[in-house]
Amino acid sequence: MSENANIPVIAIVGRPNVGKSTLFNRILGKQQAVTADWAGTTRDRLYARTTWNSTEFILVDTAGIESEGTAYTVLDEDVKEQVLVALDEADLIVFIVDASVGPTKDDDNAIRMVQKAKKPFIVAANKYDSEKYLSNLSELHRLGASEITPISALTGRNMGDLMDGIVTNLKDIEPQRKVVIDNEEGINVAIAGRPNVGKSSLFNALIGKKLAIISDIAGTTRDFTISSFEDERGKINFIDTAGIRRRGKVGDLGTKYEEGKIEKYSVLRSFRAVEDADIVLILIDPTEGLTSQDLHIAGFAADQAKGVVIVVNKWDAIDKDETDMQNYLAYLHNKISFLPFAPVVFVSAKTSKNIEKIPDVVFEVTEARARRIPTSELNLLIGADILKKSPPAKKNVLPKINYITQADINPPTFIFFSSHPEHIHFSYKRYLENRIRDHWDFSGTAIRLVFKKKNAEYNKKSKKKK
Repeated sequence: MSENANIPVIAIVGRPNVGKSTLFNRILGKQQAVTADWAGTTRDRLYARTTWNSTEFILVDTAGIESEGTAYTVLDEDVKEQVLVALDEADLIVFIVDASVGPTKDDDNAIRMVQKAKKPFIVAANKYDSEKYLSNLSELHRLGASEITPISALTGRNMGDLMDGIVTNLKDIEPQRKVVIDNEEGINVAIAGRPNVGKSSLFNALIGKKLAIISDIAGTTRDFTISSFEDERGKINFIDTAGIRRRGKVGDLGTKYEEGKIEKYSVLRSFRAVEDADIVLILIDPTEGLTSQDLHIAGFAADQAKGVVIVVNKWDAIDKDETDMQNYLAYLHNKISFLPFAPVVFVSAKTSKNIEKIPDVVFEVTEARARRIPTSELNLLIGADILKKSPPAKKNVLPKINYITQADINPPTFIFFSSHPEHIHFSYKRYLENRIRDHWDFSGTAIRLVFKKKNAEYNKKSKKKK
């Protein structure tokens, strides 16, 4: 299992149209969530990894919690389900209210749902743009919070106070680490993707009669299904990240759903699976094109330096007269330009076409992730590339790379000792990565480049050689 820090999850929750997405964007410092002046804009949960004062956490934006008296449609039930999953996953909840109007019945309903989750929460009184709303703040204490922070997510007012409060609360919280697979031999492969792209169908096709199944792993975290495949090359543990809702309770939330009707999909749980995996199968639906969720999951896998395979499912549903494989590959490489090393496999989980290629690619990527390059080869070949194109000067300082070595595998990690590593531009680092990939096959896996200042021990060795 991969070693990963236990990163806390913070969910922004409240009734519709109180500014949850605006707060989400303010914390991230960029326009990632779609905002509008009417209620119900956020349908799916958005998520992002961010940091405040050296404290890292995953931030989740949720849809508005509607009043219990609202007549729900099937879509509304799915939206409510997303909120429930966010509450279940959260380590800390930021409950947001509208300071300009004070607490409402809808706020009372929303806070009851938060309280049922039995998680620590803080209250942010948003839209506090004027001191005339001061009297509304005292009324908000009926929501059960010991402290209320008045803010304006739109203008940034008091955001530092809110973020400091969040970090202070996190110090007293032990994040819930929901390990997907632990102490199990083999290659851990997560099947990740947004809803309805066919993750469970692919999982079922992979563990079908065409493959030799040796076990179903019991006792793992709920909402994941894991089965293993083994042949003479080794063992693969396939992890399906999309559990099906069963009749009963979700943690302590107590909300029941018709069995089999709602797919319990959670991007956060895909995060957990990706963190614990060695390789990630990112499932794409070509009938709908790439979405922001696809890119978020792919970006997270890249940031975690995982092995990545892009699986294009439902290829049998594409009109080949309008889109051929080469054109679609060009489209993918343009959209997911940060994963140029990821192999692409075109399959149909429904018909099992090309499913047998996936274990082959998994074993190839595993071999690449375990590849070690002798130090002498690295310095000979990459050294020649550096001589052809040395690092450019920055601020009148010319960095010089003196020595290269491979420090680790899974993922392959290379250390470059340099006179001024802080002045090596990211574009030159990309050049070095491309040269490494040109010389050796690291297809399907991220590689890490670490730049360090040359140490005294290296200087002594260098002088002795002279």
